[in-house]
Amino acid sequence: MRPVLKIEGEVWEERVAGRPNRFVVLTEGGRPCHLHDPGRLKELIYPGNRILVRESVGKKTDCSVLAAWNGLWVVVDSRFHNPIARTFLPDNVEAEVRIGKSRIDFRVKDIYVEVKGCSLVRDGVALFPDAPTTRGEKHLRELIEVMREGFRALLMVLVMRPDAKCFLPNEVTDPKFSRTFWKALDAGMKLRVMTFSLIGKEIFYVQDIGLCQEVR
Repeated sequence: MRPVLKIEGEVWEERVAGRPNRFVVLTEGGRPCHLHDPGRLKELIYPGNRILVRESVGKKTDCSVLAAWNGLWVVVDSRFHNPIARTFLPDNVEAEVRIGKSRIDFRVKDIYVEVKGCSLVRDGVALFPDAPTTRGEKHLRELIEVMREGFRALLMVLVMRPDAKCFLPNEVTDPKFSRTFWKALDAGMKLRVMTFSLIGKEIFYVQDIGLCQEVR
């Protein structure tokens, strides 16, 4: 394992009382904390479950959810995804590269790089997405288009927990994303899936994992 990101500020444990909307978690102490993850997270954010929160200065709430317990700590703050991904890319990387009316996370010379964070693991299989994502599917279509124009494409999936053994697109939750994912691979898109572990106030890279073996 190697460290990739340190968590700044105080971190402490709370328990979930509720989730009044997608972006707010109410703790049992009555404190609202910002949740920077648009996914359903139903296996992670539910009444009584343990969460780690941290100070969040300058927001509508004064704390944000860092991680949730699922037999181990699972990082659920998507703001960490791009800074972590950048540690695996060369120094000459361009960030937030415009393609038409959209943006792709990074560009390294002729390679367009899109980053997705994954928090759902079932029976050792990392699954993305955990909720339908028209935006995520659009990004894949844009990667297919840049490959048609002669560029290369890379999808980086950051599994924010260490217990995944392999990865699959979540066909049950979002069949359209899954279909476009396989089309992108067939068109030449490269895939890199990595697992991470939260230990104390630091996120560590654990290992690369591959696609699960299945008949498409």
